[in-house]
Amino acid sequence: MAFQDLLMNSTTQMFESGLPLMSRVLPEDGTAEVYAHYPPGDVVNGPASSRYFYHSHPPEEREADEHGHFHLFLGGHVFANAERGPLIAPPPLKDGAARADVVHIAALSIGYDGLPLRWFGTNRWVTDECLYPASTIIAALSRFDLRGERGDPLINDWLTALLQLARRDIADILKERDRVLKAKDMTGEDRALEVTGVRPIDLTALLS
Repeated sequence: MAFQDLLMNSTTQMFESGLPLMSRVLPEDGTAEVYAHYPPGDVVNGPASSRYFYHSHPPEEREADEHGHFHLFLGGHVFANAERGPLIAPPPLKDGAARADVVHIAALSIGYDGLPLRWFGTNRWVTDECLYPASTIIAALSRFDLRGERGDPLINDWLTALLQLARRDIADILKERDRVLKAKDMTGEDRALEVTGVRPIDLTALLS
């Protein structure tokens, strides 16, 4: 099935079911504890360990039109044989705590109406990832596929299709992230630098 069809079908089915996007990831009462991952434990599917979680920041730390956002990842093993090594490796965790082996692709802002607003890139510390160069991640974007047994199947379809249809914008965000970090924060740890690039989403254009 073409990704345009997958996105349209999953959107239509969510609307017809009466369970829109956020109702499928948040608790039944619709409330979201700030910074908590939804669903708990994240959703991880497929050979590339494609992953997502949804969360919300406090109102003063997000745009006025944003309810929350998805973070989308590939598993670190996808890049085990990458020709170019990590641009920034994560610092050791205290007390030997475990770290998720993930590479962040992009974050996806969602409005209060459940519609996607924008993609944005982040500094390394935001998701505690191993930060690979944009070119390495871009080459692996076609492997992102959330379809599998874990999580809500319609959300899995929707996020998979949306990301694949927006690969050009995501590539631009990743390239901008590298430029910003080279100019401002080669450590990846500057807490004053969180968002490294933003691209608005035009659903009509993606579906055309």
